[in-house]
Order: sequence, then structure tokens, then C-alpha cells
Amino acid sequence: MGGTNTRLGVVTEGELTDLRKHPTGTVTDLQKALHSLCDEIGTQPRAVVAAGAGPVQNGTIRLTNANLDLSETELAKATGAHHTFVINDFTAAAWSVAEIDEHDVEVLQGEASPPLGTRLVVGPGTGLGVGALLYSEGHFHTVSGEGGHMGLSPRHLDEVEVFNAARRIAPECFFDDTLVIEAEMFLSGTGLPILYQAIEMTEGRTDAATRSAKDILRAAQDGSDACAVKAARMFTEHLGAIMGDLAVALVPEGGVFLVGGVAEKNRWLFGQDFLRAFNAGGRFDELRRGMNLYVSEQDEFGIVGANNFCKNALAR
Repeated sequence: MGGTNTRLGVVTEGELTDLRKHPTGTVTDLQKALHSLCDEIGTQPRAVVAAGAGPVQNGTIRLTNANLDLSETELAKATGAHHTFVINDFTAAAWSVAEIDEHDVEVLQGEASPPLGTRLVVGPGTGLGVGALLYSEGHFHTVSGEGGHMGLSPRHLDEVEVFNAARRIAPECFFDDTLVIEAEMFLSGTGLPILYQAIEMTEGRTDAATRSAKDILRAAQDGSDACAVKAARMFTEHLGAIMGDLAVALVPEGGVFLVGGVAEKNRWLFGQDFLRAFNAGGRFDELRRGMNLYVSEQDEFGIVGANNFCKNALAR
């Protein structure tokens, strides 16, 4: 369950046998949607996993960017499943790379096939997700969190005025009285228009129409809008830098993975500027350059991850 789309999938004997995709805004009753799916497939599932873009507390999740919530108890009532789990969407994203191999990745740097070990997953989509899959004593374990709400600050002097302009647009997203903003408010489909609007303000283009992230990236790619070009450059560099910082904190021997719609549809963003920002670590440049960095090419990585999580949970 994401901020933009909700996918309902059925996995039978390890194979995805049914998949439904709905705009999240049209899903007003998740329990009803799940109950209808169970009626259509004609069987009661053994287990159900719901992964959503929001924090999980006491078996209940409320989506950060949509007015939806769901609990494990409600899942059981709607589906009749014996085992129900509610997890963060980037817990599922982390589990999606548990069994990943060279056929499911594009290599940005490092080994052709992801080695076994701890793995870091970052995904700019409607929001910005971060997940980790820790490897210890032959087993994977996830660590959930809200890494997309880490702080982001200017990398260059010419960005100071952009951050000042963004403060006028979204003051609630800044940390106290600093120029530090939630990373998600620039590095996501929701945040990129804010970054673009802030850049426009610094150029005196305050009467310009609001543009979607898709339109901004299209204009940046064809070079038709200087503000869009700068927004894409800042997006690329800041995302690379924050991923590098997270990687240094975790040192994931199994690789760092980009997942999600922005990465899948805009590979041109992840070239040399992205790598330069990822690898810029002062005395730890060499450590960063030695890390394995990939774009995940898995279809329906969220469903894959939810299934991997479920298999692991049932095997305990």
C-alpha cells in the first residue's frame, strides 16, 4: 500500500498467480477489497501480509501520504487467514532483495552479482523509503525505520537560497530554525515539485504553474527548462549523498539497492553525478567506492518482499 498505488497479489506455491493494482485514492475500504479478492480466488489464504508506507505500531499501520489504516486483526476478519502481518513498506522492500541475483539488477558500481551479506535499500517514490536487511549467522533480519525523514541541508553555496525559498513553501518540514529539511520533501515524487518551486522562486518565476514530478523530470531530461535541470541535478546529488551516508553507517557487504518507480523509469538520473555524490566521503572516499551499488529490476518488488517476509515469518 503506497501513497500512489495499492497492489493486491496472490502467491501460490511461490508463484505470483494474481495481481490487482488500484490507485490508493480510490481504495476507501481495504478490508472490503481484500474480502472481495478472497471471494474471487475462491479460497481462504494461509497467511496475509500487508505492507504500507507508514509507521507500524501495535500491529496497526496508518499510511503517511494517504488516509488509510489497517490492523492485523482487521486483516484476519477480512480474509480468514490464520497468520496476518502488518509491516512497513520498506520492510517489504528490504526483503525483496533477500534472494536477488545478477539477473534482477543493473550494476552502478561493484560486483556483477550481489554478494551475500547485509543489504541497504533506498527508494524514492511518492515518498522516500529506507530499509535494511541485516545478515547474521546465516539468516536475514530486517530493521524498520523512517529514514526518509532524515535531514537534508545545502551541499553548495548556491543551494542556500533554494533552501531558504523552500522554507517559505513548507516551513513545517524544516528542523527548528536551521536550513535542514526532511529528505523526503526534496527526494520523492511528492517533494520534487517543492524543490522545483523553490528554485523558481530564486529565479523570480513566482507566477509559474505547479508542475508534477513527471513533467519536471521530462523537462530536465530534454533540457527545455533550466529550473527543471537544476532540480534534477540537486535531486540526483542529494540522493546519492544521503545513500552514501547511510551506506557508511551500515557498511552493507551485500550491496546498496535503489528500488521503486523513480529509479525504474529514470535511469538517466543515476549516472556519474549520482556516483560522484555517493562516493564523496572525505577520508572515507575509498570505502564508498568499494561498495556494491545496484538498481533493482524486479517486477513488483513490494509483493516479492512481502512474500519473502511471510516465508521467513512462518518458518520461525
